[in-house]
Amino acid sequence: MVRSVVFCCVWAVVSFWGLAARALDDHRVVVKIDREVPITRAKETRRAMMSLVQHPDGALYLNAQTTPPRLFKSVDRGATWSVLPLRFSTVPGDQSVQGLGVSNRGRLFIVHQTPDQDPTDDLYGQSLNVSYSDDGGESWVTSPTDFGKIPPGLPNMQFHEDGNRTFVEQPDGTLLFTTTIVPSPRYKAKLGEVEQPFLRPNYQYGGTPLDFFSDVILRSYDGGVTWGDPSRVYPQLNPHESALAIDPLDGQRIFLMSRIQSSPKWHTQEQQRALMKETGNPVGHWKQGALFESKDGGRTFHMPDGGYTPWYGHRATICWSKNNVVVITSAWGGAGDLRRAARISLDGGRRWVDGTKSGTPRMSDGTRFKLGDVSGFSSPTVELAKNHFLTAVYHYHHIEAVPQEWKGVVGAVFWHLEPATN
Repeated sequence: MVRSVVFCCVWAVVSFWGLAARALDDHRVVVKIDREVPITRAKETRRAMMSLVQHPDGALYLNAQTTPPRLFKSVDRGATWSVLPLRFSTVPGDQSVQGLGVSNRGRLFIVHQTPDQDPTDDLYGQSLNVSYSDDGGESWVTSPTDFGKIPPGLPNMQFHEDGNRTFVEQPDGTLLFTTTIVPSPRYKAKLGEVEQPFLRPNYQYGGTPLDFFSDVILRSYDGGVTWGDPSRVYPQLNPHESALAIDPLDGQRIFLMSRIQSSPKWHTQEQQRALMKETGNPVGHWKQGALFESKDGGRTFHMPDGGYTPWYGHRATICWSKNNVVVITSAWGGAGDLRRAARISLDGGRRWVDGTKSGTPRMSDGTRFKLGDVSGFSSPTVELAKNHFLTAVYHYHHIEAVPQEWKGVVGAVFWHLEPATN
C-alpha cells in the first residue's frame, strides 16, 4: 500500500487517461455511482460533519460524531464496518469528539474537548485536546493543545464543536489541523446583539477587528505529541468548519475548503456590495463554501478567482490525492438543497472539470456531479484504488429518493471516474 502525505485521502492514479496528471490534455470525465453501504443509524449521531481516513495498512476509520463517541472501522475496503469504542483514560468526564487524522507512519489522531465551560478557566471557555493512537484506536494518549497562545488572547473564547477537522502532514513530518474559534456564550451575553457596521470578524457580538470568529491552524513538530504554533485563516471572511488538503508535490501549497457566511444586518449597503462581489453571491447575505489556497505552509491564505460554491453550498470537504486529483464535496447550493455535489480537478486545482476538453480555472464554474440519490453532509473523500472513491454521507429522513431502509443512516457511497464519451 502506497502511503499518502494527505490525510483526507489516499493515493489516486489517473493512468487510465494514459497521461500524468500535470500533463492532461483532456479534462472530460464523468462520475459513476457504484453502490451504497449503510454504516450506522443517523439518530445516533450528534452532528453531521464527519471525518474519514485510510490507514497505511488499508483499514478505513470513520468518525461519525455519534453518542456515545466511537469510531467505525472497515478492513474490507468499506464493505462492512465494526464499532470501535473511544476511551480517553487521562481525560475526566464526557468528551465532544470531532476530527480524525492518520500520519504516514499510521498514528491515528482525534480532536476532542469538554462539552461544558470549565469554571476554573478564566481565559478560555473550553479545553481542546488531541489524542493519538499507535494501536489502531484501541488506546489513546491525550495532550492539550497550546491554544492559550493564539493571539490576541481574547477572554472567554471557546472552540466550535462543528466541522470535520482534517489533518495534513508536510514532507518534513510537520502535522497541521484546523479548528474554529467562537466567542463563548458569556461574551455574547455581556455584549448582546450589537447593531453596528461590519467589524471583522466578531461582528455578531460587537467585537473588534482584533477579535475573531474564524479558523486557526495548529501545528505539531513531534509527531502529534504536542500542538501549538497557531496561525489564523483569512479572517476577512471568517472561514469556519474547514477541511485541509496538501499538495503531494509541494508541501508548502495547501488548500482549505471552508464555510463563510454573514447577514445584511451586520453590513452597510456598500459593504454588502463589496462582499457580494468578493464571494460571487447574488444576494446581500451569504452562506456558502469557499476555497482558500496557501503557498507558505498555511501561514497565509488567499481565495482564488472563482473559489466559491453557490449560495448555501456550504458544509464542504476536500481531498487531494497523491497523484494530484482534487475532490471537493459540498451541499448542492440553494436554501434547503443538501444534495451532495462533487467538483473534480485532475491537475491539483489548476483546472476543474466542466465538460470541456480544457476544463476551467474557476472552481465555481466546474461541473457539480451528484453523488447518488442521497442528501446531507459528508466526510472528506478517500480514494480506494485507481480512480475509485468512497465518501461517507449523512442521510436525512426526508429524502424520498432514498429507499425506506436507508432513511436516517450514515452510509458509504462508492463511486468512480470514467473518461466522458462524446
